[in-house]
Amino acid sequence: MLKLWLIFLLAAVFIIIAGTKLSKYGDIIAIKTGLGQALVGSILMAGATSLPEVMTSSTAAIIGAPNIAIGNVFGSNTFNLMVLALVDLVHGSGPFMLKVHSKHILSALLGILLSVFATLFILVGYLSELNIEFLGIGLGPVLIVAVYLIGTRLIFRYEKKNNVEEEEEELLDLDISLNKAVLAFTIAAVVIIISGIYLSSTADKIAELSGLDESFMGTILVAAATSLPEMVAALAAIRINAYDMAVGNVFGSNIFNMVIISIIDLSYREGSVLAAVSLSHAVTAVLGVILSSIAVIGLFYRSKKTFITIGWDSVAISITYLFGAYLLFRLGVNF
Repeated sequence: MLKLWLIFLLAAVFIIIAGTKLSKYGDIIAIKTGLGQALVGSILMAGATSLPEVMTSSTAAIIGAPNIAIGNVFGSNTFNLMVLALVDLVHGSGPFMLKVHSKHILSALLGILLSVFATLFILVGYLSELNIEFLGIGLGPVLIVAVYLIGTRLIFRYEKKNNVEEEEEELLDLDISLNKAVLAFTIAAVVIIISGIYLSSTADKIAELSGLDESFMGTILVAAATSLPEMVAALAAIRINAYDMAVGNVFGSNIFNMVIISIIDLSYREGSVLAAVSLSHAVTAVLGVILSSIAVIGLFYRSKKTFITIGWDSVAISITYLFGAYLLFRLGVNF
């Protein structure tokens, strides 16, 4: 057991390091290619930092551990939102949400919509034998991908239509050539792929040997490890006052995480993955929806009131996340 935990922790460390590099060189590639800053946080950077979730979840599905795969996705979403509270704690005095643009509400609502779709099909799979597939993928993941494509197009058009002048300054080494940035990006991606395989396989063995529920392992332990790149990237963005970049990365990662469900479904060859997982994942998904809703309220209401130095929305996110983690632990013990 000790050896498994050491492998798990070592794989997590490699994912943190590689995920941070992935975000850095992803930013450079975006600038060098002229993709622009509007898409960096919510699209490119989010996709880059979500790569650990892609690899760990798809590998878990391949080895027949769908609960770890889906738990990782939903757990990462809740952990990512907890990152907003952590950022509020370290960024300085005053509510963090006052310093970011309200345009992130659109991304947050898209993430909520995708999570609700996923929850719906988990419930449908649990309550009935209905299993509609399209080209080997369940109907739920197909709809999620379709809504994701429509939603990202809306975000892009909104960004273009409401071109808000960015005030953030990025501390990037732009002397690095595009070819070098692509090479470094690729190397970091390969490290994440290999580490992700070890992370998911050891988590499955730890769950089996320790008696912990796979749903709890995927939702809390694996999700926290694979979400560390988002946390590191967000904290790095705060250091250079790139507040909108940090928030865009969190909501963008949550949107991209929902698309990973389709990759999981392709990797899982025993039917529709949303119909095969524990009902406890619906609880995690609803928890993510609640946390996202609190963040949306904070972005919309923009209260100046604080608890010591942080916003009340961050306090609510922290309390809700901790309560949800305890609830999921109790479900993991009892299931």
